[in-house]
Amino acid sequence: MNLLSKVYITINLDKLKYNIQHTLDLCKDKSLNLAPVVKSICGDQSIIDCFNAFDVSIIADSRLDNFANMKTTKERFLIRPSAVMEACDVVNNCETSLQCDLKTIMALDKAAKEYQVTHNIILLVDLGDLRDGIPSSNQDMLLSCAAFVHTSENLRLTGIATNYNCFLGYLPDEDNMQELILLHQLIMPFYDTDKPVISGGNSSSVSILTSDTRCFPKEFNQLRMGEAIMLGRDPADNTFINGYNTDVFTLHVPLIEVYEKHTPEGVVMRRGVLAIGKQDLQLDHIIPRDQRIKVLGGCSDECVVDLTEACDINSGDELTFDLEYGALMTAFAGSFINKKYI
Repeated sequence: MNLLSKVYITINLDKLKYNIQHTLDLCKDKSLNLAPVVKSICGDQSIIDCFNAFDVSIIADSRLDNFANMKTTKERFLIRPSAVMEACDVVNNCETSLQCDLKTIMALDKAAKEYQVTHNIILLVDLGDLRDGIPSSNQDMLLSCAAFVHTSENLRLTGIATNYNCFLGYLPDEDNMQELILLHQLIMPFYDTDKPVISGGNSSSVSILTSDTRCFPKEFNQLRMGEAIMLGRDPADNTFINGYNTDVFTLHVPLIEVYEKHTPEGVVMRRGVLAIGKQDLQLDHIIPRDQRIKVLGGCSDECVVDLTEACDINSGDELTFDLEYGALMTAFAGSFINKKYI
């Protein structure tokens, strides 16, 4: 279906490919495998094809719907633990998944047997971010999950993983990375591979990846990275990462009106209204390319900007914006915004 909206995002595929290759090079220097996370672009095939062109063995996503529509020969890695009711869809749409609940693992075993497939399980542990994962203190549950997978004829225990900076802003450091290694060693007798995955973090680990002085434990062999590749941003502090293209995605929005208006305090402000709102993407995560412009907020369909310092901008003009991760995810998840590929 052709969209009539004049709001669109340009995607510079060459700059994205550079970021992919740059990340691969950094991972190689640290003896790590890269699991690119593509959940932010909701299965956009043109972007998926950029990753298909590189020597990565895995593509990671958090949504089964994205995998169901994705064209790739890479191993599909589900990085959001699933519910019991999703078991059949999991084993049918991905080869590997992060899991942390014994009931779900049992359901996956049953589903894998029914569909005559073998499904890989990587156990997810929570080291302190307090989102998903088996609490690191609950070693009995970790061992129970590992033992069940190991004894199953339909599941394989292939690794252990943790998340950083997904809920409380808990960041990787020497102590918690070593804690993951100790948990890995605890379940080592239950692995169904001689090369288990120790997935030691996500884009929040990029400061270690790009550092000349800091390093990961030698046992770590995988990073799951999305935001750093897509936007060149470090989610730990929302800063740009040296060496990355930070303008792969550009949002283009037309101005509906521009007027001088009085605020309740009597201040005269030159305000513009954009043809985009909260229903389309997270307005607090768009950044004007023109630094004279300020985003004031918006409603479901429109966004208000301060144009007081930009007297040359008028109604009908098109403004451009950088996207932070929240805006990128919601823009691709919706159906209003056109995509144009460079």
